[in-house]
Amino acid sequence: MIKIAITGKADKRILAYPLMRACSISGHTSVVTDDAAYKRLYAGKENYGEIEDIKINVLFELTDETLKGIEEQAVIDETEYLIVISDSYYPKDADHILMLCEQNCTFLGNYIEDIIDNQNNNVTFGTLTLFPHKIKAFVPKEVHMHQITWKPEHSMYLFQVEEMRQLQPLKDKFITALLVNAFAAPLNIKPASLNSLLKRKRYAYMKKDNRKEA
Repeated sequence: MIKIAITGKADKRILAYPLMRACSISGHTSVVTDDAAYKRLYAGKENYGEIEDIKINVLFELTDETLKGIEEQAVIDETEYLIVISDSYYPKDADHILMLCEQNCTFLGNYIEDIIDNQNNNVTFGTLTLFPHKIKAFVPKEVHMHQITWKPEHSMYLFQVEEMRQLQPLKDKFITALLVNAFAAPLNIKPASLNSLLKRKRYAYMKKDNRKEA
């Protein structure tokens, strides 16, 4: 099972929804999050629900201990992709992490250099902002800080997905490129194939030969 994470104090749904959809087309997908907003994707008020065969677990608190039980069930369910979404938590053993930093380009007060050292470079960094700005402080020269500028279309996309309870492709070339850059390799999917999955219609499933060779 491949485990990836999106973390940071920003609205990660604009990244998570397209990624969830693409992963679910490729294989069995589960999501675990401490964000109650994901309950909008399924009927009822329970902490567990499904959307388009994606299992969603909403936990009051995400820790290594609470995640362990979810992982054990995911293995039993033959889950291929486990996506962890949180404001501050990320599993240290994740295959890759997309980390949304604060405006000063630190993450919860931690410097990027320290995070890279602790995670063996399995991290992609970005910021989510209303207005583009020059990124400068605390960013090592070798690190590319992806800057996502919020657009009115993003709000409309989230509204449509949650109102219809139907995951849809996001028509945003920059976010698509960021997701491909961050997750194609850890998901063991060719970049061109993941790019297609992010745009593909729901029932156009990926052929086996689209996977990267081991």
